[in-house]
Amino acid sequence: MDDEYTAIGIDLAALPKNPTGAAACAGGHYECSTVYGDSDIIDYILGRRPGVVAIDAPLSLPFGRCCFDDACCGPRKIRTCDRMLIGMGYRVFPPGFSFMRQLTVRGVSLRKRLEGEGIRVIEVHPRTTKRILGLGRFPEAGSEHEDDACAAALAAWLYARGKCVELTGADGTIVIPR
Repeated sequence: MDDEYTAIGIDLAALPKNPTGAAACAGGHYECSTVYGDSDIIDYILGRRPGVVAIDAPLSLPFGRCCFDDACCGPRKIRTCDRMLIGMGYRVFPPGFSFMRQLTVRGVSLRKRLEGEGIRVIEVHPRTTKRILGLGRFPEAGSEHEDDACAAALAAWLYARGKCVELTGADGTIVIPR
C-alpha cells in the first residue's frame, strides 16, 4: 500500500468515542480500519502519505456563520453546495441541522489540522458516490463505517485523476464522481 497516489477515505463520527471508518485505496485495493480519536485519525492518514483525503462530513459552515449559535449568526443552516446536491436528487443532511452540528465542528477542525500538514482534503458524500457509480458493498469493509470510508477513498482516488465534479458555492465544496 505504498503508492504515491494513495487516497484515503474517512467516514467521520460526530464524537471521538464512536467508530470512524478509515480506508486507504491504492492500486485498486482497499485497506480498512476503524479508528476513534482525532489523533488516531491523523496518525492513520499521515502514516500512509496520501495524495488526497476525502472526508464524509461537512467541512465548512453555511455562508455567514462563524458558529452554530443562531443568536450570533442567524438561522442559515444549508450551504449552497448542499442545495446543489439536493437539487440533483441526492439526499444529504446539511451542517446546520441539529444532529449534524457536532460532526461539522469536528470535520472543520480535522480539515484544518490536515491542511496544516500539507494534505489535500475534500468533502465527499459516499452514498452519493456509490449511487452515481452503481456500487454495492465493498468486500474489504468490516462495517458500514468502513464501507462508507471505502466509497470516500474511491472518490478521493477518482478526484486525484480528474474524474470528479466539484459542486462549489460561496460556503463550501462537495466532490462527486463524473
